[in-house]
Amino acid sequence: MTDLIKKYEGLRLEAYKCPAGVWTIGYGNTTHPDGTPVKQGDMITDVQAEAYLNDYLIRNVYPVFGKIPYTLSMWQKEALSSLIYNWNASGFLKSKLYKAICARDWAEVMRQWDFGLKNGLKGLVKRRAEELAMFMRDV
Repeated sequence: MTDLIKKYEGLRLEAYKCPAGVWTIGYGNTTHPDGTPVKQGDMITDVQAEAYLNDYLIRNVYPVFGKIPYTLSMWQKEALSSLIYNWNASGFLKSKLYKAICARDWAEVMRQWDFGLKNGLKGLVKRRAEELAMFMRDV
């Protein structure tokens, strides 16, 4: 469940500032697994980048699946993994999108699947469109 994340985050083994001005490394991680923030000059390996991604998913994304009152398809899990990884679990769980998903209100899901689009980043628009199409694939 990492294909979309990897596609849109890309892999950087040396710390860089993301468009929001936050130090980032690997596949878009802003903290190391021990919780310390990424800082200028930090470097990791490919293997560490995979471990950072998997650690984040296990701790922050996959637990969200259990809060949805029905079984998600593989495509829905992939789409939500990308969205939550890019957004954050606590924000997602407080969102109208989460409520719509739980209620199986597909029209509202389509309306609410827009987090982050207001900043006008073309890559984010493409990411959200691909996530939504993937999520709705089996609906």
